[in-house]
Amino acid sequence: MCKSPSPKTPFKGRTIGRLIAVQALFQIEQTGGSASSVVLEFLNHRLKNSERGRRQVDTTFFTKLTEGAWASHTRSDEVICGALKEGWPLDRIESVTRAILRAALYELLETNTPTAVIIDEYLNITHDFFDDKEVSFVNGVLNAVAKKIRVTA
Repeated sequence: MCKSPSPKTPFKGRTIGRLIAVQALFQIEQTGGSASSVVLEFLNHRLKNSERGRRQVDTTFFTKLTEGAWASHTRSDEVICGALKEGWPLDRIESVTRAILRAALYELLETNTPTAVIIDEYLNITHDFFDDKEVSFVNGVLNAVAKKIRVTA
């Protein structure tokens, strides 16, 4: 059995950054606010926490992921649509799921993070919001997309 990572593991800040980026992407889509204004709102209000022991968010990663994923969301949406069954429009996908897929696609397209890490992280995030059916859907889309856009998927 694998041991849980220590709270000092540097990747924890990225994991939390991914979860918060998904929330920010959802807010951007729902409110029509700019990515930069939503990021600032999160940084200045939502992420301030005086509790001791709370894991720190990698704010640089969160900012880059949120702004990058939103800036490239049209491209990501096209890639996502290519992985859907024929006749499935993007707006049929629940808005939180769209945010998850957009963030994951940005990382798959724009970072060197290993494919398996990206998929695992976003499946865990999907579990935070949905049941196994939605997790399976996200897994299917991300695996199909990764095989097309990454040589070592």
